[in-house]
Amino acid sequence: MEECRKRVAKERLAKERQARLIKRQNIKNNNYPSETQIPSGQEAYEPLDLRQKRLTKERKARSRKSNNNEREISDKLECIPRHDLGRIDQIYVHCGAKFWMEEKDHSSNRTFPTFSICCAYGKVLLLPLTESPSYLLNLYTSSESDAISFRKNIRRYNNVLACTSFGTNIDTFHGQGISNFRIHGQVYHQIGPLLPEEGHQPAFAQLYIYDSVHEIENRHNIMQELDEEILLNLLNMMDECNPYIQNFRHVRDLIQTNVPDKIFMVIYADRTQDLRRYNAPTASEVAAIMVGDGHELHTANRNILLKMRDGNLQRISEIHPSYDPLHYVLLFPRGDDGWHVDVLLIGSVNRERVTAMQFYSYRLQIRDGDWIQNAGRLYQQYIVDQYAKIEQNRLNYLKHNQATLQTDLYNGVMDAIHANDNSNVGRHIILPSSFAGGPRQMYQLYQDAMSIVSRFGKPDLFVTFTYNLRWPEITRELLPHQSAVDRPD
Repeated sequence: MEECRKRVAKERLAKERQARLIKRQNIKNNNYPSETQIPSGQEAYEPLDLRQKRLTKERKARSRKSNNNEREISDKLECIPRHDLGRIDQIYVHCGAKFWMEEKDHSSNRTFPTFSICCAYGKVLLLPLTESPSYLLNLYTSSESDAISFRKNIRRYNNVLACTSFGTNIDTFHGQGISNFRIHGQVYHQIGPLLPEEGHQPAFAQLYIYDSVHEIENRHNIMQELDEEILLNLLNMMDECNPYIQNFRHVRDLIQTNVPDKIFMVIYADRTQDLRRYNAPTASEVAAIMVGDGHELHTANRNILLKMRDGNLQRISEIHPSYDPLHYVLLFPRGDDGWHVDVLLIGSVNRERVTAMQFYSYRLQIRDGDWIQNAGRLYQQYIVDQYAKIEQNRLNYLKHNQATLQTDLYNGVMDAIHANDNSNVGRHIILPSSFAGGPRQMYQLYQDAMSIVSRFGKPDLFVTFTYNLRWPEITRELLPHQSAVDRPD
């Protein structure tokens, strides 16, 4: 390495010396006048043809110098070996997640690396996702034309099969560049009654109950660009393996038998068994169907009660275990539960329950046998949705723990009260500086930056980092038929 640097420096000095000699010789022979030979002021006169020749030669000289500098930089870069992260071949003993070696904790060594972003050193333990139905797995991995079309329109297929709606402000992507899924505002999932109101078309879960004879036509009318054969096969698959859809089909059967009483469906929020030790829930575990006037119903606060017709949409709580499987039916076709407050930590002293951040950090890691990374654009939407859920849960915690955070000591609110200016004082929700993106965190970062400037002076460089989609570390870890934009994880 040192010999290479010396060689490049020696060549650069030789080129500069040669350029100076040529310039002196040209000035001596009056091949072109130098800047020092041309007098300044009104007495200066240079013929137009000589001036054009001089400027042309100067431009060529500058161009040669620039090219020489580029070659020198290129030579220097060739002497520096490219840094490569290698393969994702480090399997963590606690949870089986796969990492690059460079992702290890700074306090651990390369002989016995440890990783904290997956399972909090073994404190988080979730069941692996249940095995995907063979037909769906073939659509995810096959190179046939129908599988390619399915992956291209996977979000449309999921929306037309989902039991709940996905509500938010979605930024539509236009133009060239990589595809992405961007939202702003709050995300919410909603579900309607079991049957549509008179004169209204069925939607989402109602399509599994109402007019099932023309179900394919009804769904195809919603998304006409979808393939009817793929849609029919997906519906048959859902009927066989999805516990929620099996319950909706049961409601359909009861209605078709002309049951005179009203029908109610309760989707449970509490689970009767530890989901770390059992398989995905069955139809009877996730919901119950009741026939009658409803007087015997005593639902918990987080349970979802669906009536025959009431004209109202219900918002699904973010802490309900059915929040994810009711919408992402193509990611969780067997009804695997999402995060909820009853998931417990293992061997933790300070806290008993798994947070949403810990749950999805565990779920999104790469492990042998996991297959949801094949979902492409639907996987993008799922990750964005869960990030919004995590942020919403943090805000809910801050909202309901203002007294614990002693927010009345913050400046501004008490000052306004003491000044008898109560016009702008209502129920203030104070975000502490620990909340990323909040005003107090931004002000704290500003104060830190100003302190650094006052101590060390103004900065000289503004450094940004980016990445290349064609880096070998990325391309060699992609699954078959994937591009880098399909793997935001």
